[in-house]
Amino acid sequence: MTTATSYGAAHSAVLKEGKKIQIGGYDGLRSRNSVGLSRRHVSLFSVSIARPNALIRAVSTPVKPETETKRSKVEIIKEHSNFIRYPLNEELLTDAPNIIESATQIIKFHGSYQQYNRDERGARSYSFMLRTKNPCGKVPNKLYLTMDDLADQFGIGTLRLTTRQTFQLHGVLKKNLKTVMSSIIHSMGSTLGACGDLNRNVLAPAAPFARKDYQFAQQTADNIAALLTPQSGFYYDMWVDGEKIMSAEPPEVVKARNDNSHGTNFPDSPEPIYGTQFLPRKFKIAVTVPTDNSVDLLTNDVGVVVVTDADGEPQGFNLYVGGGMGRTHRLETTFPRLAEPLGYVPKEDILYAVKAIVVTQRENGRRDDRKYSRMKYLISSWGIEKFRSVVEQYYGKKFEPSRELPEWEFKSYLGWHEQGDGGLFCGLHVDSGRIGGEMKVTLREIIEKYNLDVRLTPNQNIILCGIRKAWKRPITTALAQAGLLVFVLLAGFVSFFSIVLVLINIAHAQQPKYVDPLNLTAMACPALPLCPLAITEAERGIPDILKRIRAVFEKVGLKYNESVVIRATGCPNGCARPYMAELGFVGDGPNSYQLWLGGTPNQTSLARTFMNKVKIHDLEKVLEPLFYNWKRKRQSKESFGDFTNRVGFETLQEWVEKWDGVVATRSTYNLRLFTDKDTYEKMDELAKLQNKTAHQLAMEVIRNYASAQQNGKGE
Repeated sequence: MTTATSYGAAHSAVLKEGKKIQIGGYDGLRSRNSVGLSRRHVSLFSVSIARPNALIRAVSTPVKPETETKRSKVEIIKEHSNFIRYPLNEELLTDAPNIIESATQIIKFHGSYQQYNRDERGARSYSFMLRTKNPCGKVPNKLYLTMDDLADQFGIGTLRLTTRQTFQLHGVLKKNLKTVMSSIIHSMGSTLGACGDLNRNVLAPAAPFARKDYQFAQQTADNIAALLTPQSGFYYDMWVDGEKIMSAEPPEVVKARNDNSHGTNFPDSPEPIYGTQFLPRKFKIAVTVPTDNSVDLLTNDVGVVVVTDADGEPQGFNLYVGGGMGRTHRLETTFPRLAEPLGYVPKEDILYAVKAIVVTQRENGRRDDRKYSRMKYLISSWGIEKFRSVVEQYYGKKFEPSRELPEWEFKSYLGWHEQGDGGLFCGLHVDSGRIGGEMKVTLREIIEKYNLDVRLTPNQNIILCGIRKAWKRPITTALAQAGLLVFVLLAGFVSFFSIVLVLINIAHAQQPKYVDPLNLTAMACPALPLCPLAITEAERGIPDILKRIRAVFEKVGLKYNESVVIRATGCPNGCARPYMAELGFVGDGPNSYQLWLGGTPNQTSLARTFMNKVKIHDLEKVLEPLFYNWKRKRQSKESFGDFTNRVGFETLQEWVEKWDGVVATRSTYNLRLFTDKDTYEKMDELAKLQNKTAHQLAMEVIRNYASAQQNGKGE
């Protein structure tokens, strides 16, 4: 065996001789090196007796695992790529509209996937999807305007917001890749590492609060993203001819990256943390503050939570490890998993602790079978105690016990909010994250006119930041005229009749859009037609699914402001995190879904498989009995997810099998909404634009207003 330091030197020598690097692997889910690991010179200690003020002792650095020859083809491609350049650099020079398979693996590290339109028959029409990297979802004004332009000039005319706070730009032709990439880079943006086997975009709450804990969480996310950004220059060589357009890094980031006191680095390598092989698979990190689970913390490889003292001053971080969503149908050895507590570190150590976790996965994650290469499988195989002990060796210290935290909440930040620095921010709902049409035009006008920066949320929504109070009314009016307001329109109006007057005033412009509460927490991945992994619809299918679920709600007597977290994906990879939903739809065949139940509104429980192969036309047969019984048998304020877990899947299945339908009851409501003919006629004119009656539109407005007030969303 060799130490990490000697391994790096040997690694360089082997490269010069043209030999292949052998990377350790696994048989099944049991480490082949488990016996060897037990023979290492490791300090033994009991984690359970550690105290926050205990003396932190150094522990020894682990040696590298024994080598093994079996590797996936992607590992071999990475090895021969000259640090993620070859053969992409040659493929980009050809006249072909596509690139070869090995280059498609390499371009992922640059933030792009090759795709083709699966709706079209005949010869494949290739294009590329580009994904940006925006830590905390931060998008400077210049970058937003550039992305908006690029979507029209080189894309399909839309921008898509992802569940990891980034943009996706679809439809870029190969011949335009360099132009688009260089435009993003020169506009304060990047796509480097948005895809591929390395750290992806680092999440953090998107809300631009001036509070110390939020500011500290966002700065930490920025620093972690910088720490784990590739250093070998391949990205800038490819897209801007070697010109490096980078802002100065904080000195603590540079220091942590270069530190090799515990054998974490490859000395003299262009990639001191990643080496030639980078990581076994994608790696995801999220940072947040207590109570704010807008980032789906437990679905990440690493979750980082700011811990403050009684005065709100940040002191350190709780760390969680081992989350991940991806799985494979009918292969029970693959599974979604929630992250679990690793321990606490003082704030000055966070970069070193995160680096130690990354290196542990780099050295021990499987590289022979990519289905099992995520860190969640390593932790499931080893157990958290063994994983913690190995991480501590690279960290050089023992983790302290995790600090106690309050309950988590999901926060959407829709509507108007005070930033705390005298400014306002406004959160806007975007169905499935797709910005196009009138929404795209209006957002462009507002963002450009008021020189606003924006934030993208992990729930595929967008936040307009830094709004002066004097701008609130004209921005509200512009958004209303474009039909973009949900709770935003309701904020600032104190009665239903005030809302009606606003509707009438803009009746001859663009009708406002009222979003069903079910839509506000719903998410879907793009799926068909461009994703090569999609089995069925997700983004294009979820609008109809939500409408049908709303109809079921009305049929069984559920109130309009009641909702469940619904997420849909076109395949089991879980990009829209369906395994955390109260009701998850996972594509398992054409027009067919696997149904998952049991997630919770605050995103802290993992759902379970309820039914397989549910055809889209049979949804009501399954959902009616579930929602009917939830309405009648739930406990006080019991969410749908909690209800399904308490009742149990056997009982739920029995309800579905024996369901005879809802017994119709006569409505006892007869509300007269209009007191004068003029108001009715104007409302009726507006309603016809939406294919509704005046009564239906008025009831919709009232429901939205009442829901906003009940949920505290009025401001």
